[in-house]
Amino acid sequence: MRLRTLDTRWRTFRASILLPAVFLISLASGCAAFKASQQPAKKNLGVLSQGTPRTHVIAELGAPVWSDNRGPDTVDVFAFKQGYCKPVKAGRALVHAAGDVMTFGLWEVVGIPAETLIDGTDVKVEVHYDHDQVVERVDVIAGEKAINPPKLFAWHPRQSTKSAAASETAIAADAKPSSAVRPAAAIVADEADSEEMAVSDSPTRR
Repeated sequence: MRLRTLDTRWRTFRASILLPAVFLISLASGCAAFKASQQPAKKNLGVLSQGTPRTHVIAELGAPVWSDNRGPDTVDVFAFKQGYCKPVKAGRALVHAAGDVMTFGLWEVVGIPAETLIDGTDVKVEVHYDHDQVVERVDVIAGEKAINPPKLFAWHPRQSTKSAAASETAIAADAKPSSAVRPAAAIVADEADSEEMAVSDSPTRR
């Protein structure tokens, strides 16, 4: 009877600890996960291509921070954050929520600073339009990597075996000394031998 009473008390004590812990985790999981879901959206930078109407550029990037008319042409300066697409934001929020549950909320020590640092890329561009109010050229002031992201897997064409053999042969031919170019010492020796032969062949004077 006493063992059953102790077991019941232990279960009650365990429940009284676990329930508040689960509640605190659910509250804590809303921090990093919420910040991940509220990150800036990814803008369609294809509107910066040549020939895009100015109205489309403003609709996508927002109002310019500065504008000027230079004769028939117009110049706009845009400043914005290039963020992330919806699947990326949802995935990050899911990772934070799972980390909170597995570490009993300690993941927030890592999750919140990470979401604060990785909050998009600052981009500033100067867009020039022609007299038809379409994009003529774009000058990147900041955020070059966001405008022209580097390729992770660059493809380099493989040189064929015949081309490689021809290149090696050409290099070897360039490296091999030419027979037409002779050392100066050899030329002097040949001239001396020629003079000795000429003297020996000439008739002796009495």
